[in-house]
Amino acid sequence: MFDLENAVENLSQAIQFKTISYADYDRVDYKIYDEFLDFLKNSYPNVHRVCKLEMLNEYCPVYILESETKGKKPILLLGHYDVVPVGKTNEAHWEEEPFSGAVKDGFIWGRGTLDDKNQVIAVMEAIEHTISEDIKFDRDIYMVFGFDEEVGGKRGAEKAAEVFKERNIQFECVLDEGGAIITDMLEGLTAPLALVGTAEKGSNNIRITVKGKDGHSSMPPMNTAVGTLAKLITNVEKTPMPARLISPVKDMFQTMAPYVTGKSFILKNTERLFPFIQSTLAKDATTNSLIRTTIAFTMIEGSQAANVLPKTASAIANVRVLQGDSLESAIEHIRKVNPNIEFEVEKLLVEEPSEISNVDADSYKILTQTINKIYPEAVALPYLMVGGTDSRKYFHLCENIYRFSAVILSKTDFDTIHSNNEKISIQNFSNMIKFYIEFLSNYLSS
Repeated sequence: MFDLENAVENLSQAIQFKTISYADYDRVDYKIYDEFLDFLKNSYPNVHRVCKLEMLNEYCPVYILESETKGKKPILLLGHYDVVPVGKTNEAHWEEEPFSGAVKDGFIWGRGTLDDKNQVIAVMEAIEHTISEDIKFDRDIYMVFGFDEEVGGKRGAEKAAEVFKERNIQFECVLDEGGAIITDMLEGLTAPLALVGTAEKGSNNIRITVKGKDGHSSMPPMNTAVGTLAKLITNVEKTPMPARLISPVKDMFQTMAPYVTGKSFILKNTERLFPFIQSTLAKDATTNSLIRTTIAFTMIEGSQAANVLPKTASAIANVRVLQGDSLESAIEHIRKVNPNIEFEVEKLLVEEPSEISNVDADSYKILTQTINKIYPEAVALPYLMVGGTDSRKYFHLCENIYRFSAVILSKTDFDTIHSNNEKISIQNFSNMIKFYIEFLSNYLSS
């Protein structure tokens, strides 16, 4: 069995490295990244003795644990060690210092304990254990740890995927962070639900620009650029894209039906009742995001002075595309609901929706079998990821991509991710390591 006390110490130390990523790569403190990678090398001697290690773009480690026999496709375990910043105004709201890695009252505290250094360390602990126990296996195990997942993964996961494609490497299964085991996020829930992401919405950013007459604000025209932009945004928010029920969401509702008091009939018959219940689903931000492409305006720019009318006004929208739609269809929708407004569109980030992984595949069965072993009280079910993960870079390399974080999260826990007081219980972290050990054991014996 692995050494839990040592594993806790390793995660605690990992948190203390401020491996913060920024969209502007020049802002990154790569010296700390180097120190973190040295920490991995010193903390996991077996991994670094046995595994092949290749560094991509200097900071994306690719570990390969080679099998003694060949013929089967390898599996790929993903994680990322970059974290989001902690704003100075938010530090005062932390009960423990955000990069302290404090171990207190049964928890490990700090940025990255839930997203996603916990996964990196859990995988490393599992591989270190596998090697130390001299466990035999019949396929290669790849591990890739991104260093820029929080800002799009362009230099980490995307580079790794390019290299694998050049080498004609196809994977049997890819496992990344994703859905967790939820306990209290649904009213009437009678059993924990293990949400396994079988698909991921596309994540896109566009800039919309409208033109107007510039000049002094003391003599404004009837229609200003800012006013026109406001009308455009209002029209989009008043008229969302059409709702649809795709297979991961339908399967999720049907699987959870027996475990939600008072809603079992509706959930079991969601497909048949969808025309009647979609308006209710749309009223909740979470369920609304599961049934349609969403367009959220997040940034607006106009004049640089309070008394100057801008010649142009622009807004950035984050477009999360549902399977069956595309970024182009979302842009066309914006045009359709604004027939009398002329505007220009600039595509800043294009990430179309993923394929939907098969829940009948052996890989999915092995994954759910592992979940049931470590969390026997949990019900595993497919889930649509509305957020982005590094796994989206590997769609062309694997048909069986799953997104699952083997932790139990309450609503309170979930709200700490990218926020204040992020922490993981030692029990949760222990179960994560057990999960990966069991997953590898199940896979390597399949």
